[in-house]
Amino acid sequence: MNQLQQEIKTKLAYTKGMIKRRAQGALKYDYLVPNGVYEEQWDWDAFFMGVALTSEIPSEAIYLKNWSLNYILNSHPDGKVGGCITKDGEDPRLNHMKPFLAQGAYIGGKNLNDFSWLKPHWSAFKKVVLYREKMYWDKETDLGMWFNSMESGADNDAGLYRCESLKNKESTLGRNYDQMRKDGGGHVFENVEDYPHASVVAVDVNTYIYREYTALSKIAYKLNNEKDAKDFADKAKNIKKNMRKYLWHEEDGMYYNLDTTTNKHIKKVSYSCFLSLFGGIPTDKQAKVMIETYLTNPKHMLSKFGARTLSKQDSHYNNVFMLKPHSNWQGPVWPIANNIYMFGLINYGYQKEALELAKRISKLVLSDLDISGGMHENYDAETGKPLAAPNFVSWNILVLTMIENAKEMKNPFDIK
Repeated sequence: MNQLQQEIKTKLAYTKGMIKRRAQGALKYDYLVPNGVYEEQWDWDAFFMGVALTSEIPSEAIYLKNWSLNYILNSHPDGKVGGCITKDGEDPRLNHMKPFLAQGAYIGGKNLNDFSWLKPHWSAFKKVVLYREKMYWDKETDLGMWFNSMESGADNDAGLYRCESLKNKESTLGRNYDQMRKDGGGHVFENVEDYPHASVVAVDVNTYIYREYTALSKIAYKLNNEKDAKDFADKAKNIKKNMRKYLWHEEDGMYYNLDTTTNKHIKKVSYSCFLSLFGGIPTDKQAKVMIETYLTNPKHMLSKFGARTLSKQDSHYNNVFMLKPHSNWQGPVWPIANNIYMFGLINYGYQKEALELAKRISKLVLSDLDISGGMHENYDAETGKPLAAPNFVSWNILVLTMIENAKEMKNPFDIK
């Protein structure tokens, strides 16, 4: 183990004890939370934290099992369940949980070598996974949609959050960071609006759905349910086929979101585009173009502090500190996004690039720990300066094993 790898493991060891909570109220099983003011179980925070813990100690997969059961037990008869669960029940802030349930259950069950706990809940489990197909689905492409941008988790991702123009861009980006923190960042854009609800066929949500159906098929096979195993394997193949057909833009060499109100691609080279690499959706030829033209290109995604969340060439690219009305995914370096990029690189054999990304993020986080004593949610892609959410501990604990995973070309999210 090299010095950088050892240092990141030593200095982040304390974080693992900060995110665990005892069962309470509607949360019937012990669960994981982002450290800080949160006592709720959030869908993708706890999923990514659970995988992070499991990748180091397989028995910690109990938290992925618990996470799955807490959602299943709080689901409605039709399969709907909010992305956030409190001790008092479902929180309405997120419409429906992100498509992670089957992935979490599969990774948990695989590491515990036990899937029997899902048998009594099989019907409810499937309904949660299939709810989006029933409610937020585009018939033309036979692909899924987010209800809105906030439900995606990448709050103002440029591929989901429509921005007509940037108000006073130069003066806004040049403002003093301390002042920006005092006023919460402020409203940076003018003429900003979400796309209409359930109108964008998004790359990220369909990548998750593809992984969900694949995972559910694997679980069904483990439980000797051959019909469901075949049905969901076929569903997964259909998602991949349709993503390649409708979301790939050959001329630009990119998977883009699709605006179903205009039937046009949303030409934003943003974080969500690269989720396709994480899911293994692109062909090898497509992946090569995406990675070499955009992801590892300093003119687009790659900065010396990690990879950006929006291409530097985009007119809306910025590194504004923002927490209200949402976090900023239009430029800053996010450790979670870089983990996803790294596993996309690993999927397509780009070990050198994956390791370099892991090193940049590790150095960025270590610098933050040395200066501020904690981690942040995101960082300025041009300066490395911490931006939002000081002392943030959540999915960024995946940084613990980034270098190790890149060296060994290991993917703890693998559902093959």
